[in-house]
Amino acid sequence: MKTHLLIALFLTGTVFATSQRLDESTIFSAMDTELQRSIRELKLGDLARPYNIEYLLQIRRSASVHAVLGTVEDIDSGLTASLTVRVRVGGAKFDNTNFFDVSLGFFGSSDDEEGFKNRRIPFELTVDGLRRELWLATDACFKQAVEVYAKKEATLKNRTRTDTTWDFSLMPGETILETNIHRVAADVPSMIWLTERLSSIFRSYPSIQNSRVGMEIVPKETYYLNTEGRKLHKYECFTGVEIVATTQASDGMPLAQTYATYGILPTDLPSADSLERVVRLAAARLDKQTTAPTIEAYSGPVVFEGQAAAGVLGQFFAPNLVAQRQPLSEGGFSTNDRNLAFQNKIGARVLPEFMSVQAVPSRERDNGRIVAGHYAVDDEGMRALDVSLVEKGYLRALLSSRVPTKRVKASNGHQRGGGAMLSVLDVTCADAKRKLSSADLKKRLLKLVKDRELPYGIIVRSTMDQNLLFTGVYRQLGSDLPISQGEGKIGLLEAYRVYPDGREELIRGVEGAGISPASFKDILAVSKTTTVHNFLAPSVVPSFITGGSAYVIATIITPDLLFEDLEVRPLDGDMPKPPVMINPIAGE
Repeated sequence: MKTHLLIALFLTGTVFATSQRLDESTIFSAMDTELQRSIRELKLGDLARPYNIEYLLQIRRSASVHAVLGTVEDIDSGLTASLTVRVRVGGAKFDNTNFFDVSLGFFGSSDDEEGFKNRRIPFELTVDGLRRELWLATDACFKQAVEVYAKKEATLKNRTRTDTTWDFSLMPGETILETNIHRVAADVPSMIWLTERLSSIFRSYPSIQNSRVGMEIVPKETYYLNTEGRKLHKYECFTGVEIVATTQASDGMPLAQTYATYGILPTDLPSADSLERVVRLAAARLDKQTTAPTIEAYSGPVVFEGQAAAGVLGQFFAPNLVAQRQPLSEGGFSTNDRNLAFQNKIGARVLPEFMSVQAVPSRERDNGRIVAGHYAVDDEGMRALDVSLVEKGYLRALLSSRVPTKRVKASNGHQRGGGAMLSVLDVTCADAKRKLSSADLKKRLLKLVKDRELPYGIIVRSTMDQNLLFTGVYRQLGSDLPISQGEGKIGLLEAYRVYPDGREELIRGVEGAGISPASFKDILAVSKTTTVHNFLAPSVVPSFITGGSAYVIATIITPDLLFEDLEVRPLDGDMPKPPVMINPIAGE
């Protein structure tokens, strides 16, 4: 068993309001005692016995502040501890995992009275208290494991099994312990000051119906141990500022502008003055969009710049780079058909031959810019490896956990938030002739417009963030409004018609449509400059299956992208009528 010591570089501070009674060695001792007892003694008659048990204890001290029009809306801070237990019964070749039981997945089990996924436990624990929580969670997990194992066996008796891929890849033990941990303290008064300052800007824009500014900091300490002897203690943190503003045009069309910036520490975020400039630009743009024109359906060349380039990659291309094991189920029930385009395409072309993609979780900065998605060790205690995913257009590998698939048998350290997940993706171009300045990229767009005899082209500078769509925009507009979502669609928050003379005109209420992973093979050129986009990425494997996080911090580093042909459509559907009276702040 190898032991390594990692140095954690974080700001000094006190994260806990109360002292932690159990130190690292005591926590691991309690976990190991219950692990060994469980692997020896857990059995139910002749049913399958455990061969692998893992414990994941996570302690979070989060703080968040939201403000509206210069006034604090809510402040939330607190310390939480959660425990997740996984029990595998049978053997690595065939166990209870990679099977979705519909009744358990949606309705729970009568035998599952004790929780074992993200089980909330008291933070202030004695050794006996921690062991009791581990015992109860392990017992519940084991009972469900043998139940699922029996159903999986019964299901396969009535089928011809064509996929004999093992359910789990066994690994030797390894100990990875961070030392010199300096925990991050949330400065709530500063968070209040910043959110009030930024949110007050919207008072100058009475045409904007709803706005909200939030700031959050989430330090997380992880203890992991399994029966192989794999032991991990790590400390992570991320922080961010999120801004959402919505309104309606005179015809009732819903409009939105969003902005988010994330880092590891508060010092990674832009300055207050920089954030204020961003908010003023977003507010002015949304105000202008209330009277901006929309367009007829368009099919033609489109340039995605900056955040928009990362946004379209992050929604339609990047999730397909994650290895997924489609679970068996009773009656052929499908749990997730999304993001499976590349599962059997290793060796096939997925991008133009001048483009490549690497996963670089080891990269902490890119030309001085913070890379928030970087990490050293994943949530299974596996070292995060840099992986060449796409080489000169051809798919070479997928991001993986310890759950093998037909094409990917081993982990490359990308188990995050409950399943295999994105880390840091670096999109590069090897052909100097395809790397253009921003001005030349626009000229190339206009040449395509001329060749196709189109009246204009389209440049997109901001797209709808999936996290902010569900946590912010819907909160303000309501889920029944026609904001872009669905297969192949993405909201284009900042888009411009570009006329042959180079003039740009802001448009409103449009979405990209018909976008698929295959669309990225039609990229014709990229910019010389790149954008580092840190964002909360939706979990590729659904959280209702893994019991993990719905969103995980990730990073995409990409140049601007020129697509030869994409569809852009106006939003359709019934529009609610705008308010009858004017906004009361208009008279202030």
